[in-house]
Amino acid sequence: MKNYLIIITMLMIGFSADVKSQLVQSNYQGVTVPQFICSGGTTRLPYIFRATVTGLQPNSNYRYYSQACRYTDFGSTNSGAGNPVFINGTNFRYSTSTNLSTAGAYDSLTTDASGNYTGWFGFVNTGNARFTAGNFIYPSITLDSIGNGSTKYRFALSDSIMVLGFSDSAISTSGTGIYGISDANPKNIITLYDNINNTGRPLSMVYAENDGIDASVMTSLVQYYTDSVDARNGRFGTVIPNILPNGVRRINVLRLSDGSVANFITDADGIWPSGTNTVNPHGGSANPLRLSQLDVILTVKNVIAGPEKFSLEQNYPNPFNPSTSITFSIPDNGNVKLCIYDLLGREVSIVIKGNYGKGSYNVSFNGESLNSGVYFYSLDFTGENGQNFSDRKKLVLIK
Repeated sequence: MKNYLIIITMLMIGFSADVKSQLVQSNYQGVTVPQFICSGGTTRLPYIFRATVTGLQPNSNYRYYSQACRYTDFGSTNSGAGNPVFINGTNFRYSTSTNLSTAGAYDSLTTDASGNYTGWFGFVNTGNARFTAGNFIYPSITLDSIGNGSTKYRFALSDSIMVLGFSDSAISTSGTGIYGISDANPKNIITLYDNINNTGRPLSMVYAENDGIDASVMTSLVQYYTDSVDARNGRFGTVIPNILPNGVRRINVLRLSDGSVANFITDADGIWPSGTNTVNPHGGSANPLRLSQLDVILTVKNVIAGPEKFSLEQNYPNPFNPSTSITFSIPDNGNVKLCIYDLLGREVSIVIKGNYGKGSYNVSFNGESLNSGVYFYSLDFTGENGQNFSDRKKLVLIK
């Protein structure tokens, strides 16, 4: 009987360890996760997301690597596929191999006093069948047992990401490349939205170059990324779906430190000041969309604390043709409405309207549809704590 109990105990211990190492959807929650990535092969791109790992030992160091799985991987010991992009502070690193015992094939994270960790994770899609157009993948993370190099946990997000195939076809599984030239600081995070209010999940997410990763090891990147994005300060490149009736209407730059919005730019109809039309694109990878500095002004200021008072700055440039930027600050969360009026007081354009958090913002206004002349822009703010603010300034459109 004694030997029998020992055997049963050993079997239970073995079963428990095996269950923990199987891939499950728990203890891993998405914070900011994109909706779309592209298929693999020779059209690869880097992707990034922000997530929280929970339920670990407090104040402990774990080895980990990140990949992407399919629902068919759940319950197995498969971690998925893809090559991880490791982000540790401001250090970016790329690996073509994944294991928890070989230096370079894993990175480390340190939990807080509650046993949680929130940070940036990334991967590059490969030619693996999981990255087939039309599939849905789930970012995954594999961790060891507090630095010993032995796999103990495999977790997956509940947020699925659709895989798009580069194509000029107007179907739901097709995508088009898009890249931008901006003043965003290297290594900050770029998110693209199909609305101006920053609602829902972003269409796609990537970091602003230059990331410091040697491009020679990140093989098979899509051509437009290699030619026009990689290692160029502030540039970014990603993919958007071909079925996109709203187009890209907002681009955020997020702080690498905590994921907060450092700056953003919006466009009311998805047709940007340079003329780039992001509505239902059909360029595939051969004819990617290009956003210029006329479209994307995303300079990030080193702001430690939020603004303490309301302000509406003079637009720049002024006079302008056809686009100008307007900067404002709000010291509280609340509803914001920024409108353009003619000299008769008639509203001719709503630049932004919606709920915004405390902070400083920079938005773009395109006056292509207006005649030359003098106009006014007005900012109206109603704060959550009952604070109201209104101001207006003059701007001049010269065509």
